[in-house]
Amino acid sequence: MTLADRILTVFDALGIGRAHIATQSPSDISGFLAAHPDRVAGVALSAPSRIDPSAFEPLGARLLYIAPETGMLARTAARALPQLADARQVQIAGYHAESWTDMATERPDLADMLADHLLSVDGAATASGEPEDGEVDGIRYRAMGSGPVLVLTPMLLSPNQWEPILPALANRFRVVALAGPHLGMLSLLEERAALADWRHMCAGLFDALRLEPGDQVLDVGCGSGAVARQFLEHTDGQNPLTALDLSPYLLGEAKLSAASIDAAVAFKLGSAEDLPFADDSFDAAYTITVLEECSAEKGLAELVRVVRPGGRVGVIVRGVDLHQWWNLPVSDAVRAKISLPAASVAPGGVATAALYGLAIAAGLTPDRMHTFTVASELSEGPIVEYPETHALSQLNAAEQAEYRQAKSAAVAEGSWFMTRGHHCFVGQVPGEA
Repeated sequence: MTLADRILTVFDALGIGRAHIATQSPSDISGFLAAHPDRVAGVALSAPSRIDPSAFEPLGARLLYIAPETGMLARTAARALPQLADARQVQIAGYHAESWTDMATERPDLADMLADHLLSVDGAATASGEPEDGEVDGIRYRAMGSGPVLVLTPMLLSPNQWEPILPALANRFRVVALAGPHLGMLSLLEERAALADWRHMCAGLFDALRLEPGDQVLDVGCGSGAVARQFLEHTDGQNPLTALDLSPYLLGEAKLSAASIDAAVAFKLGSAEDLPFADDSFDAAYTITVLEECSAEKGLAELVRVVRPGGRVGVIVRGVDLHQWWNLPVSDAVRAKISLPAASVAPGGVATAALYGLAIAAGLTPDRMHTFTVASELSEGPIVEYPETHALSQLNAAEQAEYRQAKSAAVAEGSWFMTRGHHCFVGQVPGEA
C-alpha cells in the first residue's frame, strides 16, 4: 500500500471530501496530490528542506510557500520558488532556519500565516466535533477544532512538531494531525534501518562495544527507536537499554514501536548536549547520526562523562565529505554535481572525518576508526527521495532529463543502486574499570 493510498483511507474514514494540507515534508503529500488532486483544496509548505517543485506547480495560487530569510531552508526555497511563480510566497524577515529548527515554537505567528492563506482558498470541507484519536492503515490521527478541514503531516526534525500552534489552528480549522512510521522523518529512519548494509554497520558498532551481560547501555538520539530495537535484538535483551531523544514526538513514536519488545528498555526525554544522567551511569553508550545535529564537542564530552571509566562509546555520523555513488550511466559533468551529499550540518555538528580527532580530543582512546558505505537498491521512497532531491537541485533542466532517463533504464534492467558513506568511531573512556 502506497502512502497516497494510506492517506486516502484516512480521508475516507473521517468523511473528508476535500481538505487543506500543511506540511514541511512535501514528499509526504506529493503522491496523494498527484493521485487525488480533487481531494486537495489549498496547500501550505512550511519551510521544507527538500522539494520537487514540479509536483506542486499545478496548484498555482492555491499553494503557499513559507520560507525563512537565511539558512538551509532559505536556500531550498531559492532553488524551488522560480518554478512556482504562481504560488503565494511569504519570506519571514530576519529568520534563520535549518532542517532541525523548532519553527512552531520560534514562530507562533506561523498559525496566522497558514490561516491567512488557507482561509482564502475555497473548497475545503467543513467539519466539527469533539477531539478524536484513531488509526487507519498505519496512519495515526488526532482531530480537534471546527471549521475547514486542515490536515497536518509531521515536521521533519522539529522537536515539538506543530504542538505549540495547534490550539490557535483548532480555533479556525478542524485540524487533523497525522503521525506514524510511514510519514516524515519516521519513514526515513525506519526504511534506513531495514537496509542490510545499515544493519551490518550498526551490528559492527554493537560488537565493538564489547558488552558483558547486564551492562547498562545508553542510546543517544534514538529517533524512531529503530536502532534501539536492533540493539535489543542483537544482544538478545541481555543489556538494559536507555533510549534518549530530544523530540517528544519521536520519543512517543519510539515507545509505541517498542511496545511489543520483550526486553529491558527505558525511554528518556533529553538533549545530547546535556544528558540528564549522573557521571558514570552507564557501561557503554552509542549515538548514530546525531552529532551532525548538535554541538559534537558537547555531545562527546557528555558521552565520556556518563560512561564509566573503562567503558566504551560508539559513534556513527554521515559523511558529507565522502562521495555518494549512483550506479547510472551519466556524463562526468552530471556525476561530479551529484557525487557529494547535502552538507546539512548544524553549527558545531560533525559529519566529516573531523569526528575522529574530536573523539580523541574528548578523551576517548580509539579502538576502531573507519568508514562504512551503505548501499540501497530501493528506487523510490524516502531513503532515495532525500538525497535524490538534493542531487537534482544541482542540475540544470537538460542534466535532470539525462539523470531521469538513466535512472529509468537502470531500474528497468535491475542495475540501479545508490550508496552513502559514514564515519564510524569506537573508543574507550580513560581510567580503570
